[in-house]
This record gives sequence, C-alpha cells and structure tokens, in this order.
Amino acid sequence: MPTRVLVLSGQRTVQQLKELTDYDVVFAEQDMTLDQVMLADYPLEVDFADWSKVIDQAAQVHAAQPIDAVVTGVERLVPLAGILRERLGLAHGVTEQSARNCIDKAATHRLLTEAGVPVAGHRVVTSADDGAAAASELPLPVVVKPRDASSAAGLKYCATEQDVRQAVDDILATGRDSALIEEFLTGPEFGVFAARVQGRTRVVWVVEAEVGPPPTFVKIGGHFPSRLPAGQLAELEELTAQALAAVGLDDWVAALQFMLTPDGWRAGEINPRVPGGQAVEMILSTTGYEPSLIAADAALGREAAPKEPHAACGLYRSIVFDRPGRIDYNASAAASLADLESPVVPFVEFDVQPGEAVLEVGHPRGGAFGRIVLGGDSPQQLERDLAKVLDQLAIRLVDEPVTDDSVDRAHTSCC
Repeated sequence: MPTRVLVLSGQRTVQQLKELTDYDVVFAEQDMTLDQVMLADYPLEVDFADWSKVIDQAAQVHAAQPIDAVVTGVERLVPLAGILRERLGLAHGVTEQSARNCIDKAATHRLLTEAGVPVAGHRVVTSADDGAAAASELPLPVVVKPRDASSAAGLKYCATEQDVRQAVDDILATGRDSALIEEFLTGPEFGVFAARVQGRTRVVWVVEAEVGPPPTFVKIGGHFPSRLPAGQLAELEELTAQALAAVGLDDWVAALQFMLTPDGWRAGEINPRVPGGQAVEMILSTTGYEPSLIAADAALGREAAPKEPHAACGLYRSIVFDRPGRIDYNASAAASLADLESPVVPFVEFDVQPGEAVLEVGHPRGGAFGRIVLGGDSPQQLERDLAKVLDQLAIRLVDEPVTDDSVDRAHTSCC
C-alpha cells in the first residue's frame, strides 16, 4: 500500500507532496475550494474550531485506509497533529506535549534553561503591577510579548514602566491570563531550520538576519549562508540539537531563533513548523531541500534527500522606508529585470501599488511593504545584482502629506 499522509491545512504542502512523492494525500481543510478538492487524493472538509470532530473524521478515514503520518505547517494546528498521532496510534510524528512546549514561550524558556541552553532573562506576569516589578528586576528596557505568539506577533519594546504596564494590559485584554517579559538583548540574529528524526538533529539552513531597531525590530534583510566562522556555526548547531531535545521535539521540524550577544549565544523561539514567507523558496533554492517534504518525511520517521540546489547563496531585502509618503516604482520592471549576473530568477513582490501611502518602518502600520529575494553564486554577485534590481525598480517616495490612518493594515515585521 502507498504511504498515506494527512495534511492539516496548507495547500502548498499538498501540492509539493503530490509533485515530489508517490504518497497518497488526505487534505483536511475548511471552506475548501474546488481546486483544493481536486488536488488531494482524499479531500476532507473540516472545521478547525472543533478539534473533537476533526479527530473523529480522521479516525474514520484511518479505519478505512490507514494513515501513516500527520503533518501541518500551521502552528496553531501542531498540537492537533500530536493528538491525532496518539489517537491514530502512529509510530512517528510530533507529540501534543512537545508542540505545546514550543508554542508556550514561557515553557520553552523554562525547559531550555533546565537543559543548560542559555536564554534571555525572563518573567511570566499576570498583571500590569507584576509586569512593572519584573521589568525593574530585569531591568528596563524589556520586551513584552504574548506567551503563545511567534515571529514578533504582539511584541512590544518597552523603555519605561508605563510602557510595560500598557503592553501587559494590552495582552491581558485579548483574553490571555499572562504575558512574558524578557530582557532586551542586542546582537546579530540567526534563524535555523532543522529536522529531528528519531533523535538525530540535522540543521538544514542557517540565515543571518539584519534586524531594524526598536520598537518594531523589522527584518530588513538576510544572508544565506550565514557569515559565522566554523567554530561558532558548530556551537549553533549543537545548541539547536540541545534545544529540540529539551522541548521533546522529535520526528518533526522547527524554525528556531538565536541571538549572538556580547555574552554569547541566547536561544529564543522554537516554532514547530517550516519557516514562513519567502524563506521556503530560499531554502529550496540554496540547499535543494523542499521544506514541506522534509516536514512530511520527518513525521514518517524518515530523513528527506535533497536535490541539486540552484544557487550557492541567497540574499533578501525588505522594502522599508524611514519616513511616510506615497510610493512610486517601475511596476513593469518587476517582471522583466535585465542584465543580472545570476541565472536564478529573482523574486520581487510589492504589497502596495504605485501611488499608495506607506508609513515609516517603526510605525504600528508600517514595517515591510515588499521584498526582494535573490539567489546566486556568491555574496558579491548578489550585492551587484541587488544594486541593478533597485536601479531598475526605481523605488522612491513622493513628497505628499500622509496621515497615520492612510494605511489600513497590520504592521509587517518580516519578509
């Protein structure tokens, strides 16, 4: 019988498994389109607001034709994948407990600390008064965040006690019962994509991120491979293995964050999924590994094999501004970039059209308004190509008054 994989949401994962493997795919999704129904071997219309019903539906499918693994790239559904692994009696895949250990950032910090993996100083608080007291101990400035958020969602940089009180109150107002306060650290940031299969960790990809200043910490650029010396890269890989073991993550993948501070490495988040945004395409282009296939094979207890990469290195740049205005650029050039050295087709994406308002990088509705991703043979080649791309796009701001409410969107911190 063919290997059968249940995918909890995520059309791209289904597409990649159908294109790259001979696996049968059960696709559980809500509000499925006709295209999604046609894509899967077995489409399963579900309501992810009712996990009990989803579990019953999956059990019925499994009873008729056994499922070998459950996979998802949607972080909030990873605990459900763990529950299904236990309910269906599967040999491999994430466990519910390890998923929750990652999603709860306070639990992550506690487990890493117990395992000897260095993390930022932190406190869990349940009131604004607790937050103010904790901030004075850490001390100010600090970062306040929801315990269950990832990729800077809900994160606030707080320089004063009043900032902390407001940030904690804002988090508690969403219905959460606590918030996480961390000491503010400085240093270069590194993102790691890794798989842990049957107790063995393989670091697939390390990206060196360029992060903007507080209060928003926008990802303004990134380099792959990282420019770490061999010794520090080995330290990072060892810390990655220790961190995944500490939270009990096995037969699964994770996107981890680390900072290299003046006092050494500090581990941050462990997000139990493949990276988001354009990182997926950059990983595939520069390593030959398809992240969705790595995730599915890990859930099967297998190690995926790479194809030949298209590029030796990658570079991305977010499109950000240091003041408000109306954006103008050569929209036609984005689809017809010329005279580049690398044969890898660049990825260029704008979130706004010419003439639309944009806000500065640190504004609550500002951040990144687009992204440029390049792959090539060397960092020097990519820098030259980036200069040509920017010249052809001719991005500029028109000096027209722009009000804060002229941009109706959430702050975007990443590419």
